[in-house]
Amino acid sequence: MKMKTRDPSNTQRAIRLLFLVLMLLMSGCIVRKDSPAPGCIEYWGIPPIGGCSGKTVIQDLQVEPEVDCLTVEVNNCNGGVLEIKNACGERLVLGGVEIEPSDGLVSLDVLKKESGQYLLAETASNFALYIPREDERIEIWGTLGSQKVKVSFTKTKELC
Repeated sequence: MKMKTRDPSNTQRAIRLLFLVLMLLMSGCIVRKDSPAPGCIEYWGIPPIGGCSGKTVIQDLQVEPEVDCLTVEVNNCNGGVLEIKNACGERLVLGGVEIEPSDGLVSLDVLKKESGQYLLAETASNFALYIPREDERIEIWGTLGSQKVKVSFTKTKELC
């Protein structure tokens, strides 16, 4: 006895394809215009749900000298803040903020220049308040114990 396999009709294929395209558009996983700033990414369909909507970022981060027990990273979710972990056993003083040794992260936002130097402020969130009118190259000097440390980066203007 020979069994017949059913071949889906063109209409069924078209319905499946349309359903797949609609699902992709509804999930917002098709990027129409990319950007380093999460709030500037444009999607086909409904954008993904989430809390990142920053329109400015920190990029080109450099820490000199590199110190194994000191971690400086960027969180660009909501405008670009620095996240610092000091596991060195010595106090870090950077941009006017003292960071004691610990296992936790400290989030820092850039403040405007005072007396020719940028200052930092500790923040309890990842929302950046400082948004320059033009891209700015920022250098912040500090000390880790008795060692000098320089953190430099570019803080962008709004990218959209």
